[in-house]
Amino acid sequence: MTKKKKLIIAGIIFGLFIVIGILFSNRQRLFPPKNVQKTTDLSLTPTPKEELIAWDDPAGFSFQYPKGLTVDKHDEDQENYAHVELTHTDHKGSVIIWAKDTTATTISQWLKNEKSLKDAASVDTTLGGNVAKKVMVKEPKKKQITATLDEDIVVMVETDLEDQEFWQSVNDTIVKSFSFSISSKDETAGTASSGEAPPAQADEEESVE
Repeated sequence: MTKKKKLIIAGIIFGLFIVIGILFSNRQRLFPPKNVQKTTDLSLTPTPKEELIAWDDPAGFSFQYPKGLTVDKHDEDQENYAHVELTHTDHKGSVIIWAKDTTATTISQWLKNEKSLKDAASVDTTLGGNVAKKVMVKEPKKKQITATLDEDIVVMVETDLEDQEFWQSVNDTIVKSFSFSISSKDETAGTASSGEAPPAQADEEESVE
C-alpha cells in the first residue's frame, strides 16, 4: 500500500470519528436521560402550603383554621361564653368550639358527669397546654370532642365527622394550634385575621382511659 493510500484511509477514519462525535453530542442534547429530567422537574415544583386564619376569641382562647371555612360566632347564644361554629359549603359536618360554665373541678369529673358521653371511648390528651380528654362518639352521629377546663369553664372542640377525612384534618389543625390567653368574658364576639398565627401546641403522647 502506497503512502498516499495510507493517508487517505487515515483521513477517512479520522473523519468518521468526528462525525460520530457530533451525532452523539446532538443526541445527548435532544434526548437527555429520563432520570435527570424527572429530578429537575421535581426540584422546580414547590409543595403548596395550606393558608390558615387565626381566630382570637374574647372568651380567652385562640386557634387557627383553614381558609375557606365559614365562621358563625352565634351572637344569639346568651348562655355560653363561646359558641363558634365552622362549616364548609362542600363538606357535610362542622366544628364547634364551646366555652361553658361547669361545676366540675377536673376534666375527668366533667366527663363522668356528662351522661351523653358515658359510653364513649376517651383518651388523655392536652388542649392549649391544659390536661384534656379526647372523646369519640359513635351514636347518633360520629363526633370527636376534645375538652379541657379553664378555671371554672369547660372548653370543647366538638367535631362532626360526617365528612371524616376533611373534618378530621380541620379538627387536628384547630386542636394543635389552640392556646389560652387572659379571659375576658364580658365581650360578646371573636375576631378573625390572617396575620401571624399563635404558637402551635406540641404533640403529646395520649393514653387510653
